[in-house]
Amino acid sequence: MGRPSKGKRDAIMAKPAMPLAQVIRANAEASGYTNGDYITMIVAEALGMPEYAPKPDKPAQQATQLPLETEAHSAAA
Repeated sequence: MGRPSKGKRDAIMAKPAMPLAQVIRANAEASGYTNGDYITMIVAEALGMPEYAPKPDKPAQQATQLPLETEAHSAAA
């Protein structure tokens, strides 16, 4: 059985620097999101549009997510 449809979507591509990409991947996996859904969630919240943020695939792991800024600084150290 496949994933339920998320409705009409648009594709936008980003190419973050490797240190940022590593943090995005780690945070996405730890919080149960795909990389694209994780980025979409961050952007939706930053723009004050949380109703468009996708839900994680694995909600039980959501509590392990740290703010991107916190992990970005610690990953660079």
